[in-house]
Amino acid sequence: MPTRCSVQFARDNSTFYSGEELKGQFVLCTTEEININSIYILLTGEGRVYPFENESSPMVKGVESYLSTHVDCVCGRKLPAGTYNYSFNFMLPLRCPSSCEASIGSISYQISLVIDRHRHSDEVFKETINVIQPYNLNRYRELKIPIENEYIKSLCCWPFSSGPVVLSLTIPFGGYVPGEKINCTVCIDNQAVGDDLHDVQLSLKQIMRFSTTAPEGFSREREHEYLLTSCVLTECVNRLSKRLLNGSLQVPSVPPSTRKRQIIEIRYVVTISMQHGYCSNWNIDTPIVIGTKSLMKSIQIPISDTAPIAETEWEPQTPDTPAKPTEPSAPSLDNCEINTLEMNNVNP
Repeated sequence: MPTRCSVQFARDNSTFYSGEELKGQFVLCTTEEININSIYILLTGEGRVYPFENESSPMVKGVESYLSTHVDCVCGRKLPAGTYNYSFNFMLPLRCPSSCEASIGSISYQISLVIDRHRHSDEVFKETINVIQPYNLNRYRELKIPIENEYIKSLCCWPFSSGPVVLSLTIPFGGYVPGEKINCTVCIDNQAVGDDLHDVQLSLKQIMRFSTTAPEGFSREREHEYLLTSCVLTECVNRLSKRLLNGSLQVPSVPPSTRKRQIIEIRYVVTISMQHGYCSNWNIDTPIVIGTKSLMKSIQIPISDTAPIAETEWEPQTPDTPAKPTEPSAPSLDNCEINTLEMNNVNP
């Protein structure tokens, strides 16, 4: 069928927040008259975990639906050649989790224009939208408290004796948003007699947890770890010495941390890694929270460092309770504008 279709949103990009209004229009162009049963706009969102067949404990396929609604535009008529505008206006439920994608699964949202043709296959024009679930860090007081952790490890084995390595990590706050810098202070007291510590690095990692339920009734889970950014604190901390190190990690544009259990969950950790001996590594993970609205009166962010997605953040009035989605308004036939100029230019 000689048709073309494009979508135009009421804003410059296709990123929306859960609980926000999704407005725009599809522009459909056809160069010949077609018989249709109906034309409708469909909005869907789902989480999907793909099966793993080559693992010792394979993951089964899992699907979790978050959104499925549609509005009718045209029903049972001949559609003359021309250009048509079909407007849409949906309310995204606040419960919709953030979009994400990985090799083992994804959470995705699509808006589609579907042409149900008479005695022909449907024509479907899809557009993916990015959805972010708001996470206001100011609603969680514990995130304003500095993180102070201490770790102790002995690098020797019996019967040899040696002092331990004492590592302390301090992070000013427990929550950040994309564009902010996580400033970390690390103190390493290496009292080991025989080992220097090499390649001391600071990293920010994203951990995605995928879970499905097998037909037998038991659940399967798997985690994938992704390195977002890192920096080298020092090349070496010699034995019987103490070092105070500072480093910072800038949070990239990533989905916020997951608050409720779902088929795909996202969390973040700050990791300190180092090598001792010939082939031994020591990795320490400290959980942090990534949100969408930064901590007020605590963190000053230069405008240039703020991610574009944080600048246009939509703030729900009742973020702790799911917003009741309003019924989408279906465009009437009166709103379907036919471009007569283009119709006149069509060759018979």
